[in-house]
Amino acid sequence: MKADPGRANPELTARMTVEATAAELESRLHAVPVVRHRARTVLLEEWGLAKGDVLDALQMLSELVANAARHSPPGMHHVALHLAPDGTALVMEVHDLSRAVPYVPAGAREDGVRENGRGLLIVADLAEGWGWVPTSGGKKVWAQLRLAVPVQPPHPRRAVQGVPEAVLRRAAVTAGLQVSRLCAVRRPRVA
Repeated sequence: MKADPGRANPELTARMTVEATAAELESRLHAVPVVRHRARTVLLEEWGLAKGDVLDALQMLSELVANAARHSPPGMHHVALHLAPDGTALVMEVHDLSRAVPYVPAGAREDGVRENGRGLLIVADLAEGWGWVPTSGGKKVWAQLRLAVPVQPPHPRRAVQGVPEAVLRRAAVTAGLQVSRLCAVRRPRVA
C-alpha cells in the first residue's frame, strides 16, 4: 500500500456517485461508460486537459471503476478527480465497499491471456503512482497521472459567482468534513 497523495484544492475537484447496486455483475459494469462520459466532459471541456492526457486518465479511471464494480458488493461507489493546483497532475479516487486489498497478480504482465489483473497492470503502467487506503466503509483506490501537457487550472468559481472568499472557504471546509465522515478511517478507542 502506497501513501495517499492527499487532497487538491476543492475548486479543482469533480465528484461523482456511481450506482452499482444490481446483483448481476454485467449490470454493475454499465456504470463504467457513464463515469467515462462525465469524466471526459470535466477533463476535456471544463479543465482543458490535452487529449492524450484525457485518454490515459479515462483508461485508468475505467479500470478503477470496473474493479470496484467487479470486486465490491453491490452498492454506491464514489469517484473523485483532483487536478493539482499547479496543473501538472491528476489524482483519481474510487471509493468502494470492499475491504479486499487490490494487487497486480504475479505473472500478469507475461500472461497475455489472463483476464484478471490486467486492469491494475494498465493503471500501474500509466500512473506515476497508485495505491489504496482503508476507509470506514471499505477502501479508496487512487492513482496519480503526471500530465504530459500541464494545464492552466480553471479560475476559481468565486470570481464568477461573486461570493466572498471567506464564505466559500467555510463551505469547502464543511463539504470536506461531510465527505471525510463518509470515508474516515475508524481508529481504535483507547480505554
